[in-house]
Amino acid sequence: MSHTIEGPTLVTSAIALLTITNPIGSLPIFLGLTKDFDEKRQKRIALLVGAAVVAVLVLSLVVGRYILEAFGIDITSFRIAGNLLVASIGWGMLTAKKNVLTADPTESPVVVPLAIPLIAGPGAISLVITFANGYTDVIDYVAGAAIVVVVGVVVATALFFAPYLAKAIRPTGMSILTRIFGLLLLSIALQSILAALGVAFPSLMH
Repeated sequence: MSHTIEGPTLVTSAIALLTITNPIGSLPIFLGLTKDFDEKRQKRIALLVGAAVVAVLVLSLVVGRYILEAFGIDITSFRIAGNLLVASIGWGMLTAKKNVLTADPTESPVVVPLAIPLIAGPGAISLVITFANGYTDVIDYVAGAAIVVVVGVVVATALFFAPYLAKAIRPTGMSILTRIFGLLLLSIALQSILAALGVAFPSLMH
């Protein structure tokens, strides 16, 4: 980025990050993981997830590439490993495995699996690290952090109202949505894995 932050660039970056975090697609997962919690705790978790997403992505924006370099991990390997975990969760949703969509009432699913890897997953983290590769000054980082905060607010808002959607959709509708989004989540994860494999082994993908 240059010293002059252009509106279209910020808007495009925000749309890309919002699309890859996919807060609407995470609603069935959130409701499944918090179905044994009361409404007050669900809303509190929703706000905490939004805050956790902001924290993870801002941290990734600022120091992500340095952390990966310190451990000798490239983005491609990180994407493959992270998306394998996402794919396993999607498969569990698709096949209605109860252990995938339940959580111990004494434990909080805020960080894992809601913030990481479902919302601020390898794709989102890789994206913000890519943003940072083009940054040249503090203003750029402030603009990037502002984009992350906006996305975090959208995530928190969507999850905050998830209990009301659950009442309207009812168990049968939730079951259908869970399978649909499980299939979508699995497909997105596999697509990301294939793309990463194409980068790692270009000769095998042609």
